[in-house]
Amino acid sequence: MSWNRITLGARVRRGLVLALAALVFAAGLAACGGGGSDTSAATAAAESEADAEILRGVLARQLGVVAAYPQAMIILDARTLALLRKFRAQEGEHADAVVKELRGLGESAEAEPEAIEAGKLKTRRDRLRFVYEMESATIALELTAIANLSSAGARSTLAATVGNQAEHLAILRRLLGAKPLATIPEAFETGTTPAPAP
Repeated sequence: MSWNRITLGARVRRGLVLALAALVFAAGLAACGGGGSDTSAATAAAESEADAEILRGVLARQLGVVAAYPQAMIILDARTLALLRKFRAQEGEHADAVVKELRGLGESAEAEPEAIEAGKLKTRRDRLRFVYEMESATIALELTAIANLSSAGARSTLAATVGNQAEHLAILRRLLGAKPLATIPEAFETGTTPAPAP
């Protein structure tokens, strides 16, 4: 019988082995001693401050995106305008979630919105491409943040945010003329896939 087969006996055996391993690990940690809580408290404070700095950078971008969306929300058909309103509202929710993470760390949640200028958006395609590039750049920034954060909660929040923004990109690709399969060009969204060509 396989050691990994799921049966009551196997679960009990695995449970005993895991309990014994945990006991040995705990004894090893107790034997380490020294360093104490002062070192761990200082490390935790430094990690919290570093995470806060990263999250404030993400928050500044997210607030900038929310502020920049209206530049693209003119002279559009009702369906496209409704989608962009929904995307903008979700970006606002992402910013709110980052504020919550900052407060959970006991850190300041103040950030100046990043200035994002659209330039001249003459056509519907120009406006959609601007939104696409803004969302892509935000995904890339958030993935970099995830890689550098210590807080598991903050990493999880940003991962969920990136997932939602990847949905935005798939819809935007379709609106920009991509065929259905081209709306999901890669297995992993990194924010680096260019907008579909006309």
